[in-house]
Amino acid sequence: MTDDTRLRVLSIQNRVRYTSFAYEVASRIDERTPADVTVVSYADKSVAELEAPVRGRVDVVPLGADSRFDRRAISRLRRLLTTGEYDVLHTHHNFVGALSSVLAPRKLPVVNTEHAHHDYYSAPQTLVNAITLWQSDRVIANSRQTRRSFRTFEQPLLPPEGIDVIYNGVDVDRIDRVRSASTNSYGVDDVRITTACRMVDVKNLSTLIRAYGILAKRVPETRLTLVGDGPERRRLEALVAKFGLNDRVEFTGHVPREDVYQILDASDVFVVPSLMESFCVAAVEAMAFGVPVVASDIEVLREVVSGGGTFADPERPDQFARRIEELLTDEVKYRGLAETGRARARTTFALDRTADEYYRLYEQVTARNGRAKIPYSSSRSTGDGG
Repeated sequence: MTDDTRLRVLSIQNRVRYTSFAYEVASRIDERTPADVTVVSYADKSVAELEAPVRGRVDVVPLGADSRFDRRAISRLRRLLTTGEYDVLHTHHNFVGALSSVLAPRKLPVVNTEHAHHDYYSAPQTLVNAITLWQSDRVIANSRQTRRSFRTFEQPLLPPEGIDVIYNGVDVDRIDRVRSASTNSYGVDDVRITTACRMVDVKNLSTLIRAYGILAKRVPETRLTLVGDGPERRRLEALVAKFGLNDRVEFTGHVPREDVYQILDASDVFVVPSLMESFCVAAVEAMAFGVPVVASDIEVLREVVSGGGTFADPERPDQFARRIEELLTDEVKYRGLAETGRARARTTFALDRTADEYYRLYEQVTARNGRAKIPYSSSRSTGDGG
């Protein structure tokens, strides 16, 4: 039986993946706050086939879309949105978020989270996103840089409150369970330099490989671990072979989140050479493990990493090599960045804090629409403000 004092939230997502922050925060909101969250996965075929396991008591409804305009999936989505069972619609991704906003009845409050810097968007994506912004009761950006990326013509389409920033968060408890484990199957004797991302051009991994080619000659007792997969992988493997680094560079491919955490726990430096980011959860996860970050000197990574790392020109492999070497040879600097990063990840970017901030936002939009439930004040909130 449904508890009528709890907010009922419908969270619309493309897929449920190991790396899906939208799914992770939906699960934490359901677990931690007076909200019952139902996650709709547009493309997944069944709960049994989800890439990431269902967490807690959150409900997952797979629509099994074979394409963006799958009639059957759209029909099922429309039925869900018009049942009258939900108090808030939370959209996360460009196409399916816009589609849900169009299909939803106007009396249903909409919270829309923008996860990508708008320079990422193609012209069709920009158009789809822009023409549905006005249907959102609140628009959230995952960083100040994402907020600044909204185009001039998008500004008049925003709700009167403009754009709020709610940072992505990391599951500190889950990280600590990995840190406290007695064994780690990914442990190595060498110094491990790690990155984790989808292998696409904007991640600029060729700069990291070139940097490691320089570093390996100066600091031979190191190895480079590249976590993830993607269309650039073959080209990157060829680059590694060209530099004669096959025995010192490993490609893990896709691995479960727990394995990623074990790799981070067994790492000494984490590197983010991206040309563009909108947040970078992986960098924050590394910081939570006490691993200093060497990041591209771009605004959003300055915002997120801050005192938890050092920065290099994304077009200068030699700078990345030098920054990594400085960390490996300067113990005082290494420890300072590690401690600052760990504290920052566990306060500013704690997943509990993110969940609390979203729930308070749900309270605001439902109160405005006459759907308010019981007020929520968490005694477990972390961080300064929020």
